[in-house]
Amino acid sequence: MHIAGAGCCLIDSIYMHCSYTDEAFKKLWTRQRGDGGLIEGGLVFSEDLERFADKPYRQILSELVGDREPDVVNLGGPAVVALVHAAQILAPHHVEVSFYGAVGTDTLAKQVEDATGPSPLHMHLKEIPDHRTATTEVFDDPSARHGKGDRSFINTIGAAGFFGPHDIPETFYDAEVVLLGGTALVPRLHDGMHTVLEKAKQRGCFTVVGTVYDFRNEKANPDLPWPLGDASSYRNIDLLITDEEEALRLTGTHHVDQAAQNLISYGVGALIITRGALDMLVWSSGTTIRACKLQHLPVSAYMDAKMAAEPSIRKDTTGCGDNFVGGVLVSLALQLIKGTDIDMVDLCAWGAASGGFACTYHGGTYHEQQRGEKARLLEPVVHAYRESVGAAR
Repeated sequence: MHIAGAGCCLIDSIYMHCSYTDEAFKKLWTRQRGDGGLIEGGLVFSEDLERFADKPYRQILSELVGDREPDVVNLGGPAVVALVHAAQILAPHHVEVSFYGAVGTDTLAKQVEDATGPSPLHMHLKEIPDHRTATTEVFDDPSARHGKGDRSFINTIGAAGFFGPHDIPETFYDAEVVLLGGTALVPRLHDGMHTVLEKAKQRGCFTVVGTVYDFRNEKANPDLPWPLGDASSYRNIDLLITDEEEALRLTGTHHVDQAAQNLISYGVGALIITRGALDMLVWSSGTTIRACKLQHLPVSAYMDAKMAAEPSIRKDTTGCGDNFVGGVLVSLALQLIKGTDIDMVDLCAWGAASGGFACTYHGGTYHEQQRGEKARLLEPVVHAYRESVGAAR
């Protein structure tokens, strides 16, 4: 079996123990949608923040964090992190996992290579001369959201701005499962994703789309729903994974249940809407995933309890959503290998366990000391989730 993904790959620089109540942050918070200011839990582009603050980005960063270096520098990006996770867990099952994206010709590109080299993930990277590999500065405030923690992101697109559907080779479509992840940070791919999804469906692929905050379209048309390519994209998505805020912005609605109904009406085959520490919302038409009515499923109570009992193991929430997508890919592949009907609860068991476990290390990518390490650590988390919803197997 082969899983292929395309989308966002970058270097995360994570600054821990920030306080959003500090004056430096307060001056930069957005005042109206799309104005370029910082967004709690959301992402802005460095170029737009420069215009908002009327200052060079280096000066802005200095005011936010002083002269300290980031606490953690790690591989990030909603597509590549999900695929590293899937590759690590699925390696013993002989599932080939591949990523397609772009990097610059700089030292950051070498960091991407070094980070992915030890993993089983196959990397297919287009090098963009004289451009910087995409980066994101992550500001983590553990006191936000009543102690659950939150992050704010500043992204520099760089080389990712030069990767589009035409850069995806024919071999991409030989996969049984394809992922488009975080394409809002890869603008050309995002705008043309309907062509990739249509071709993937024509070739018999199972299509998964994972979204990320789309500041580019938020800025361009703050009162309009965000586009995913064009309207035809939705009917070629077998499984859409999005968070609550993104679901609201994709549909132009103000309540998650209405957002779900709108996404269903757009033609998606199935959907999972994550809501941070709150229950997720799931639904399937029965086309590719066994039918299930619109319902709530929990996050991982096992991980919440473990971190409450051992506060020192809680690191940060960076990459939780990306690993959630990776966990869903793991379950999807294992169920396809077995040839059973695809079960939404099992997808969410692996997703919730993987997302929850990501809170116990810094950044999105877990670097295994030996093959199979992460799978062993996740086994009790997945089992506990299945038991919690009456689906132990």
